[in-house]
Amino acid sequence: MKQRVHEQWLYRYGYRLAAARQQRYIERLRRRGGPVRVAFVALNVSMWKYQGLHDLLQADPRFEVTVVLSPGITYKPEQRLRDLRQMRQYFASRGTQYVDWPLESDAPAIDIRRELQPDIVFYTQPYHGSYHARHCFLNFTDRLIAYSPYSYLQAHDAYNYDNVMQNVAWKCYYVNHFHIDEARLLARNRGANAVAVGYTSADDYLHHQYQEVWQHPGSGRRRLIWAPHCTLANNGTAFSRSNFLMMADGMVSLACRHRDDLQIAFKPHPGLLTELYKHPDWGPRRADAYYDQWRTMPNTQLADGDFIDLFQGSDAMVHDSGSFVIDYLYFNHPVMYVTQNMERAKSFVNEPGREAYNAHYEGCTMDDVERFADNVVLRGRDTMEAARRAYYDKYLAQPGGQTTARNMYDDIVQSLRL
Repeated sequence: MKQRVHEQWLYRYGYRLAAARQQRYIERLRRRGGPVRVAFVALNVSMWKYQGLHDLLQADPRFEVTVVLSPGITYKPEQRLRDLRQMRQYFASRGTQYVDWPLESDAPAIDIRRELQPDIVFYTQPYHGSYHARHCFLNFTDRLIAYSPYSYLQAHDAYNYDNVMQNVAWKCYYVNHFHIDEARLLARNRGANAVAVGYTSADDYLHHQYQEVWQHPGSGRRRLIWAPHCTLANNGTAFSRSNFLMMADGMVSLACRHRDDLQIAFKPHPGLLTELYKHPDWGPRRADAYYDQWRTMPNTQLADGDFIDLFQGSDAMVHDSGSFVIDYLYFNHPVMYVTQNMERAKSFVNEPGREAYNAHYEGCTMDDVERFADNVVLRGRDTMEAARRAYYDKYLAQPGGQTTARNMYDDIVQSLRL
């Protein structure tokens, strides 16, 4: 209740004081001396986009860096545990030290403010309620909050720019001038804290050394990803787009018919399992059995963690995910977007989003998906390659020729006057 009142005050009035408070805090940092303490709050592997920036800050003795594992509190316990274990494995494999949250033993969440005393706290989700109360940005409005979206913002809507965190944050790191212009138009603070640095995922997409994650690499099968969104209602809103219920059985049948020439990876949105658990026609037993089926069929696999190697090693994708509309275009593989109304889907988005949809094949039924698999994926009749290349050149090239992590790092150092 106390956080809610604080949040409402910040949204109505307090955001006007944010810039002055931040400058006073920076002056305190300069007088204090010693390293600047930075905490990254990680929800799950799929949304973690700060590895490059983390590594740059970690290598700079002027910073002391910590990653805090904080699986989202809106997910079911099973999903939270899965996300937690994947994060442990991900960070351990990269030698990145982290602060754990042993959910298996019902351990309490670490009190970040008391235990770590961070000066800067980075988030990938700007919403109150995504994080445990001890990890919430509302605990750090007297310090420096930084935010970069985990996906390429497409919706031309205040929802993407005008929530409390985005108005009180020290830095909102956006992709390019399209997003800066929208923040100036839609945010209460008129985008005063918005900085264009490039897309955080681009660093991984463009500079990643591929490691094989596809099963049966010597089989000769073409590799197709199916990436369904989690919003099962599909009621016409910008955030309700899933075709999973229509496609679930059909995609299994497609895999069975093409067991010799297609390897299909099921890449569900991290929230899909939770939504299926709640669905009256599914529930935990059916949902778990369905996921297990994708794990065990001879030419399929479940891909529920990091997806960069999955994308890089693929031949094509079918999806209805908003963020993947942009992300998959970095790899220039054929891609189909499944929707019951493409014009409705494009009506919610900005210019880069509309043009990204135009670089996709369009499908609305399983027949469309099967034709895409037969003609484009298997026979190589790809008529959209030129459109994808043109989109990359116009919207995805990185500002200044530097990595996004380097652009963020340079801005932090300059803003702190280090």
